[in-house]
Amino acid sequence: MTHVHSLRFETLEARQLLSMTHVAVAHAARAAAPPFVLNGTLTLDNNPDASSTIRNGEGFMTTSVPVAGQLGTLGQVHGIWEETVGPHGDYVVAPDELILRDSKGSFVVAFTQPGHTKAPGGVSYECAQVVLGGTGAYARASERGSIEVTTNAARTQVVSLTLQTRNT
Repeated sequence: MTHVHSLRFETLEARQLLSMTHVAVAHAARAAAPPFVLNGTLTLDNNPDASSTIRNGEGFMTTSVPVAGQLGTLGQVHGIWEETVGPHGDYVVAPDELILRDSKGSFVVAFTQPGHTKAPGGVSYECAQVVLGGTGAYARASERGSIEVTTNAARTQVVSLTLQTRNT
């Protein structure tokens, strides 16, 4: 049987100590996260030696392509774009992810393809995007907006991703 001790005084070398006490401390309010604006364009490095593709046992393929560019209040960033397609080359339910970093930390932007075509015969698609989380200075970052996916004229490769913040 356990016995819970109540609040009491104990003697220690002729001094009275109060055990099991709670000291009230005033805590400063947590500072709000700075504005997180991702307006800008990332360029993809479509060099076959720069990207990598992994195929799982079910036939799903995830391709990782290096990206770099200037984004809003962050300045120069770099990272990878991960795109997953199903066994027949169709887009899967899982969102594409941009995993971006700079000297202050890293963060993940997710979006789902394909979006709607901006113009008939066009090479751009617009999708909703959201920041899922981050590390370092971006640990509490939140952002929502759109991402424009631009392909080459033949629509065989994505050449750039343009992000636009909508929640400021």
